[in-house]
Amino acid sequence: MGILVQPVHPASMRRSLIGALALATVAAAGWLTYVVALDADFARMQREANDRLTLIASSFDATVARYRYLPAVLSLADPIRELYRNPGDAAAIVAANRYLQSLDQKAGSAELFVLDSTGLALAASNFDGASSFVGQNYAFRPYFQDAMLTGEGHYYAVGATTGQPGYFLSHRIEEGGKILGVAVVKIDLSPLETDWARAGDLIAMADEHGVIFLASRQEWKYHPLTQIRADHVAELSAARQFGQAIDAEPVFVPGGNREGVQIGRARGRDGAELGEYTLEVRPLDHGWKLLLFSDVVDARRHAATIATACVFALIALLMGIMVADQRRQVIRAKLEAHDALEQRVAERTEELRRTHENLVQSAKLASLGQALAGVAHEINQPLAALITYVASSRVLLRRNEVERAAANLDLMSAVAERMMALISHLRMFARKETSARSAVALAAVVDNALRLLQYRINNDGIEVVRALGTEPVHGFANPVRLEQVLVNLLSNAIDAMQGRERRILGVVLEGREGVAVIAISDTGKGIAPEHMKSLFDPFFTTKEIGEGLGLGLSISYGIVREFGGDILVESVPGQGSTFKVIIPLVEAGMSSAKSELHA
Repeated sequence: MGILVQPVHPASMRRSLIGALALATVAAAGWLTYVVALDADFARMQREANDRLTLIASSFDATVARYRYLPAVLSLADPIRELYRNPGDAAAIVAANRYLQSLDQKAGSAELFVLDSTGLALAASNFDGASSFVGQNYAFRPYFQDAMLTGEGHYYAVGATTGQPGYFLSHRIEEGGKILGVAVVKIDLSPLETDWARAGDLIAMADEHGVIFLASRQEWKYHPLTQIRADHVAELSAARQFGQAIDAEPVFVPGGNREGVQIGRARGRDGAELGEYTLEVRPLDHGWKLLLFSDVVDARRHAATIATACVFALIALLMGIMVADQRRQVIRAKLEAHDALEQRVAERTEELRRTHENLVQSAKLASLGQALAGVAHEINQPLAALITYVASSRVLLRRNEVERAAANLDLMSAVAERMMALISHLRMFARKETSARSAVALAAVVDNALRLLQYRINNDGIEVVRALGTEPVHGFANPVRLEQVLVNLLSNAIDAMQGRERRILGVVLEGREGVAVIAISDTGKGIAPEHMKSLFDPFFTTKEIGEGLGLGLSISYGIVREFGGDILVESVPGQGSTFKVIIPLVEAGMSSAKSELHA
């Protein structure tokens, strides 16, 4: 008995092929849309991560820059210089300890201490604590070794005495070409970790060896970012930089790159996987790296949503094509039925019935196609809204509070500007090659300082009364650094006269009894008596927050003391103040000889 094989109708085969091709097209389009949308999301995530890293890096730089020049300023302080001149003197030690403690409290640093040329701590801000640095030897620390060799050093480590981590900045102290020791400031960077964790970001900082030492997730600390050799881990652990052995378990396992974005698996406590993340890296100074991890779950979900919308739209389009094709078939059927009626009257009723059935079926398909097309049209707007909502929600979740994030951006910008101004102001002060002294025509220096501030004098409607004398007066100083002092004092005088009706800026130059005196007076509100004794202390200021860091007078005082001079202050509250810069006078006949001798 043979098997009866039904022949396949060509039209049916054609419809099957078209249907299979349509399904393949829909699947391919959906996958392509997913890939393109995911790449676009990764590119957007990379841009957002770079912007975020820029902000975080600026915050870190601003935090460190606040203290970067503190060791250099500290090395010029009289109590510290006196300690090195008399290292065994009990009174000098007490004065240095008290000075460091006071300065540490004002500056907000973790600790301040000074070492002799052998690395022995002579004085420290924590001299009266259980973990005092005084008497401890830190010659093994790289920040001491680097400062002794190059003049400056830096090092992040867990304190050998306190057991607390911190960032150490050091500066070599010299006098008369002889190295006296090293001044060190320890900075606590843990508030940065708190801010990162509070913002909901996954942020870490790795050192030049690839070991994470700051992180928003505490379990990441002292782990390598990626897998490193076992012998390298043992070497880093032996150094005891972090007070404990390095955990060899990496935080991030790379899984490849997509459109320039590094993707991998992040790990948490005990190696547990946290999920799939992108990693953006921002190089910093000293070989350090700032790391930002971004979860890819939202990106994949967003890409899947767009791909699903694309698939529904294609299905709706194909349904519309099918309906249109069915309509053409109906029209063709009508024409065929009309022709059949002309030829065969006897079959008219049957043909009409079949035509009627076809029309009913066609109407059903047409209604279905229109309904599907309407559904596709109606879901476009909700899908678009969903896409926008997902994108904005991610930003809100990362920032937690948009207004607060915007305020933080403004604050960081202002701190960065102040730090830049501070760095510019201190750069020349920190360079030893700018301290050469010679015979200086003081009238020219005064004129240069006034010229630099002429725009402020004109804008504020200030009357300048100058009395520079008819005879030239020469002082023994460095002209550039003396000009820096005068610009600072003139600026303070201008600031003091803000809002005053009578604005007179007085500048008097005279030579007397072996010294040259430059007096700068104002008609401002004066200085309160209780503030007079703190005027030249670092970080002391009576200005509003954001208008100054309180270093100008302290630095000016140090410069003038280097010249062998002094700064005196007289002030009457409500009437004004007078600052007198006193420097050694150079006799007219000796000015040329001293200029050549000290050039």
